[in-house]
Amino acid sequence: MKTIKADIEKIMALAVEVASEDGLEVYDVRVDTEGPRVMIRVFLDKPDRITLGEIESFSRRFGARLDVEDPVDGAFVLEASSPGVNRPLTRPAHYAAAIGKRVRVALVQPIDGARHIAGVLESADTETIVVLREAGPVSIPAVQVRKANLEATQEELFGKGKKKK
Repeated sequence: MKTIKADIEKIMALAVEVASEDGLEVYDVRVDTEGPRVMIRVFLDKPDRITLGEIESFSRRFGARLDVEDPVDGAFVLEASSPGVNRPLTRPAHYAAAIGKRVRVALVQPIDGARHIAGVLESADTETIVVLREAGPVSIPAVQVRKANLEATQEELFGKGKKKK
């Protein structure tokens, strides 16, 4: 069976270059092998809300650049999207931007009998994250984090409720 190779650093650099042309930010890039092809997933963001048209434009231009630069040995599928409101936290910059916001953390091993910790992210560094729950702060070793996501509140999703007159 043939092994498919992809230059992930080159893919990331090209994504950042193309996105910056339109004032977009690359939130994350994932490159996975699925069957006989490579899946390139690019998650885009913008300080205000990103539009579907901006994602489509990026996808067309980035796909063309990938065809020219050829960082993938073999067939690939490109997917571009927003990371969403419950975006994953996978890089130090993601955690830094999430301080003071609600998060949900799935753990490798339970802490105080819990496999999931939800609360406000109080601090984060490469060694430890601290989540403030109602019962108090929980210090989580970074190696124990299986998955972490922002946890959008109803207010963030739907805005503030209308006041009755």
